[in-house]
Amino acid sequence: MAEETQIQEEVDTTEDTPTTYTQAQLDSEADKRAAKALETAKTKWEAEKAKALEDAKSEGARLAKMTEDEKSKEIEKQRQAELDKREDELNQRELSTSTKSLLVDKGLPTDFAGSLVALGDADKIKAAVETLGKSIQETVNKQVESKLQTDPPKNGASALDGTDDPFNIIMAQYKKK
Repeated sequence: MAEETQIQEEVDTTEDTPTTYTQAQLDSEADKRAAKALETAKTKWEAEKAKALEDAKSEGARLAKMTEDEKSKEIEKQRQAELDKREDELNQRELSTSTKSLLVDKGLPTDFAGSLVALGDADKIKAAVETLGKSIQETVNKQVESKLQTDPPKNGASALDGTDDPFNIIMAQYKKK
């Protein structure tokens, strides 16, 4: 029991005193962390560099083993792959630009362009934009109508032909005389 109170007193005294550090200690800790981060980044960069170099060597060795005809076919195949990649990128940019233009023409936000470009076909995109535009317009119209819709007055002010019509009451006073 005495040990528990002694431990509790030690815990209480350590919680009451805040830990303070000097500027030199803080600078030293910051320098250590920065050095560790730089070392990690350097190691990672060197590993990537070594892998790229190894890949280049293996590609060179593979090409060296090929005959001239095989080399020319392989080079042509790589060139064609690069051209196909560039063409795909250009098509994606063109599709993105045309989609944004279509959205602006329809008065819709261009934030939808990224999602629509994923469809990949201009006709599908156009149909999706039409559907989206109609859906948004219908929703907006419904909300506007619900906001503009009011309840009829409860005090009978709109019943002009009734017995409570103030004009009829006034006219009745003149007719009696």
